[in-house]
Amino acid sequence: MRHNIFDSIPSDIVSSKDNVFANFLQTAGLYDSMKIDEDNIADLIELLKGNVKISAYCKECKQERVFSMKPIEYYFETGPEGDEEISCASLGEEIESLQNMIFSTKSRQEKSPAEEWKWINWQIADTTRLMKLEYICSMDEKHHLDYIVLTTDNSMMKIGQYPSIADMTFPELDAYKHVISKEDRKELGTAIGLFANGVGAGSYVYLRRILERLVYKAKEAAADVIDNEMFEQAKVAEKIKMLEGYLPDILVKNTTIYGILSKGIHELSEEECRKYFPVVKECIYQILGMWESERRKQADEDALSKALSSISSSIK
Repeated sequence: MRHNIFDSIPSDIVSSKDNVFANFLQTAGLYDSMKIDEDNIADLIELLKGNVKISAYCKECKQERVFSMKPIEYYFETGPEGDEEISCASLGEEIESLQNMIFSTKSRQEKSPAEEWKWINWQIADTTRLMKLEYICSMDEKHHLDYIVLTTDNSMMKIGQYPSIADMTFPELDAYKHVISKEDRKELGTAIGLFANGVGAGSYVYLRRILERLVYKAKEAAADVIDNEMFEQAKVAEKIKMLEGYLPDILVKNTTIYGILSKGIHELSEEECRKYFPVVKECIYQILGMWESERRKQADEDALSKALSSISSSIK
């Protein structure tokens, strides 16, 4: 028995993490692509309807904001020849109607040879080929976050974004300025810039190098708790395991990360490097976040200790 993919579509999806296409727009580098299929077409429809909000850094507000997308419309001619009028309709609703029709047809022809599934028809092919997805800041409608995608057959490729990934990510690094070296800050910015322009291997090399330096910094904190000779002989993934308590648990206990890090750069294609980039970048952010949290906790404790000491001396 076939399942209608539209039975469980929510009326308003708030988090981009719940929508594979919104997540793709936010995390993919330029010229990365993803398939459009029967399993995710409902997500694409909700995106095109403007029902998917995203949380992102607003370059103008200079802080994290919620963005809502303008629904995409398409235009078509109606009326008798010679007296046509231009009409406008929701692209998302048109695709939803088409998919419902395809589903109904398949249900009636269960035993017939299956036709190749398509997410659009010729009437909307020109509109869907090149789409600008315009997100608007919830605090100021003049602040925009724009994505441009190219669709061919059943595939979507991200070919443009403004502000760029680099523009939106660089300010995030300011939160870690007390726990990241100038060298790592500079190279992380370079890596993000390369990734934003579709460079896989080059950006990934920088991230691997930064991560390895952070691992050594964690070893300095561990001091003699970990044997120096064993540490030096271990691979990066093994070093991370040895640093339990000095690195975030999600890194130490996640075997997938070890698999990613164990591969040399020469073993990875450009596509694989672009695929792994967001994961390794998040590993770096997790480490920096842990250290910044510890730094702030220590600073708060020092401030409290100083205040208590001052009070103690005044009441003697």
